[in-house]
Amino acid sequence: MKINELLSMAFSNLWRRKLRTALTVAAVVIGATLISLVVSLGSGLQSFVVGQFGLSFPDTAVIASSGRDIGGFGGGGPQEIRTTETTVISPFTAEDVEKLRAIPSVERVDYLVSASARYVKPDDSDRIFTVSVSGVAAYEAGIRPLFLGTSFSDDDRGVALIAYNYLEAFGWADDSSIIGRTVTVNVGKQVAYDFSSQDYTFTIVGVIDKQVSSAELLIPQADAIEMGRFYQSNPERYSESQPGFFLQLKANDASQVGAVAQAVRDLGFVATTPDDILAQINSVFSVIQIGLSAFGVIALIVAAIGIINTLLMAIHERTREIGVMKAVGATRSDIRSLFTMEGAALGFLGGAIGGGLALLLGRALNFIGARTFLTDFPGFDLTSFPLWLVPGVILLTTGVSLLAGRYPASRAARLDPVDALRYE
Repeated sequence: MKINELLSMAFSNLWRRKLRTALTVAAVVIGATLISLVVSLGSGLQSFVVGQFGLSFPDTAVIASSGRDIGGFGGGGPQEIRTTETTVISPFTAEDVEKLRAIPSVERVDYLVSASARYVKPDDSDRIFTVSVSGVAAYEAGIRPLFLGTSFSDDDRGVALIAYNYLEAFGWADDSSIIGRTVTVNVGKQVAYDFSSQDYTFTIVGVIDKQVSSAELLIPQADAIEMGRFYQSNPERYSESQPGFFLQLKANDASQVGAVAQAVRDLGFVATTPDDILAQINSVFSVIQIGLSAFGVIALIVAAIGIINTLLMAIHERTREIGVMKAVGATRSDIRSLFTMEGAALGFLGGAIGGGLALLLGRALNFIGARTFLTDFPGFDLTSFPLWLVPGVILLTTGVSLLAGRYPASRAARLDPVDALRYE
């Protein structure tokens, strides 16, 4: 038989038992909808996290760590340590910094400053709030989208970019009156039992757009170094003599990041690039999506059992019809193909309806979320449907149903035409 004839007969035969066909397709629809929604939810969350990362970490940056790759820990059984030097992670030295600066395509090397702030206080209130203070170079601050104001330069001092979330917390209006206001950051000591602290005042020059989910205050690196030295009670910290354990390298161009990272590793240090971090993020989300998709796969397996049952019942009801078809020249291959096609048709219908239903539900979730619990995250869609998702789900349900139809189809093909014609 030709493929168009098989398709026409398959859909015609399924239409005879509308209720049974509808119930069987409904089981496939549930599985297809679950898989589509779970993957779209994971894709939406993944896009949000990756987007947030892209708004806060430059694509030209490479994080260098002074820790050597000592290996042999965390799996694979114990291995002999041949030198105790590799068990101690030493900070960078001035010589190390010069070697990193000498790497081709490296534009600059910056310290990664650690200064844990106790709180931030607005200039018109005694209320205090938690805060994450980050001292960054101007090129890194410049990638933050701004709601108001401008970014700062490397030469600026005592200025800051503040996260949009603080405006509501402080009770400030979200207009240009914010620019020029001040906040006070209180920093304590890292040393235990030293309860002294110091205040640092910053003038707001810009407000980070609310699409960046954060509770941070960005300040010039020079100010952060001053805070970090107080925090660690070390006036030599973050200098050529004490660079620390982590440095941030800026490549001339994003295309050179891989080469710079490899050069860092060739020097015996550990290098982390934006692609490395994104790969870890994507890997985590892939595992989550696979785990959650298992619920949809289970539903599809149940649906496949239903398809087998539906086709076996159809064979039982159409035994004489099969006998007639064989009597007038239909081959075993024709009978097998017909019932296999009926199984595939059930899967195709369920996948198409389920994919369409998932799209509608996804749009509804995005619409509701944007007006309720996601109002603080403009532009974030709770669900995101990649172009391949719905066609892929349809192919999956069709393939599963086609496999489920193989056994009933083979059983129908093996019927003896004489016995089939005698069947009542």
